Amino acid sequence: MVKMDVLKYDEVKEWIDAITEKFWTRTGYLRAMGRFIEFTGWTPKEMLEIKAAGLKEGKIKTELEGKIVEFIRTMQREGKQRGEGKYAPGSVIQFRTAIGSFLSYHGFQLPRKFMKLGKALLKRMRDPELDEVEAMIQYATNLQVKALLTIAAECPCRSRVFEALQWDWLEEGWENKDVAHIQLPTRFRPEESGPKKFEPIAFIGRRSINILKQLAEKAGRKGRVFPYSRHWFVEMPEKVYGRAVREHAIRPSAADEQPITFKSFRKYVFNAIDACRDISPEWRSMLKGRDLGVEKYYSKENVEKLREVYRTTVYPEIWREKPGLDEQRLKLDMARKVLASHGIDSDQVLRRMPHLTTVEEQLKLLDDLIRQQGLAKMEKERRGSEHNGGKPFESKIVTEDELVQYVEEGWEICRELSNGRIVIRKALGD
Repeated sequence: MVKMDVLKYDEVKEWIDAITEKFWTRTGYLRAMGRFIEFTGWTPKEMLEIKAAGLKEGKIKTELEGKIVEFIRTMQREGKQRGEGKYAPGSVIQFRTAIGSFLSYHGFQLPRKFMKLGKALLKRMRDPELDEVEAMIQYATNLQVKALLTIAAECPCRSRVFEALQWDWLEEGWENKDVAHIQLPTRFRPEESGPKKFEPIAFIGRRSINILKQLAEKAGRKGRVFPYSRHWFVEMPEKVYGRAVREHAIRPSAADEQPITFKSFRKYVFNAIDACRDISPEWRSMLKGRDLGVEKYYSKENVEKLREVYRTTVYPEIWREKPGLDEQRLKLDMARKVLASHGIDSDQVLRRMPHLTTVEEQLKLLDDLIRQQGLAKMEKERRGSEHNGGKPFESKIVTEDELVQYVEEGWEICRELSNGRIVIRKALGD
């Protein structure tokens, strides 16, 4: 589609120069007028003549109002001519407001009911909680959908990136890293700054890397990571959301909010970034894809600095620990030891079940295996103690504030967890 220069129309130029000097408002309003001119086939002058002729005949409603209704409904139903799918409700409202403003400036007021067009679809975006994100991943129907939602929960790129994502966009050696850089092509990095023109500097963490490794083993590493049509990226999250609601894993959306969509995952990552402390506004903008975008921000030095910010601050916030999750990880480690002592390779067992990606799912599988093997004594040991030179000890997870007291009582420090809490142990009977 050839971009229309609507400023060539005197009626439009006079109107937009008079009502606002704000760049983004002007851009949105001019886009709306361009779309409406293309839709109707009328020039702005012809639109005003239709209204003037109607008033002379005593008609409140003219052919123009009918075209406005048809235009707004079409924008609500149909997808963008290019971009990420349907127009957001806010964009539809802006189209209606721009047309109303244009007519009002030239002396023609639209009836009040026309100014309400589009409001029925203006629902607030639902901000998913961590439990809801986890539930969506758990109820995904296959490995590809699990991988898509996991990556979307860690990387706030727009849908267009995941639709085009190629295996060779992942940096060399990505499968052996804890944080991998997605090297986006330069077409996602325009020469000019702008909040809606470019993608963030993109990283993924351990969970995405692990599930992508499983996907690569299954589908290979050539071409697109998700070789599906644009419709798939809309349909799959919708299906997963519906299934999770039916299973009561997540609540249904309220009447005034949208369901959890692919776009909701982007908002989830934004919220995690905003919740991080001690991140400069510049780093925050680069992680979110906001306001910057010029080439200098993609230097190797900046990418490495931002990788460390993502590793130490953003990624832990994205998968912030639920109550008991550290305890579950500790139990998973001890379950591995229980099975290893009986000649069972836990890693091999888990590799046979690649769809189990969460700690909870993996722990349940190993628990079931322990029970099947009749390892009652070892299971009891896993829950609270293990042998150290023939002498059992008890393990606990404590905060830094509690640590001093426990150390003074003879507890030994084992390791520090990602959330700052500390694993300690003490021989039983001491």
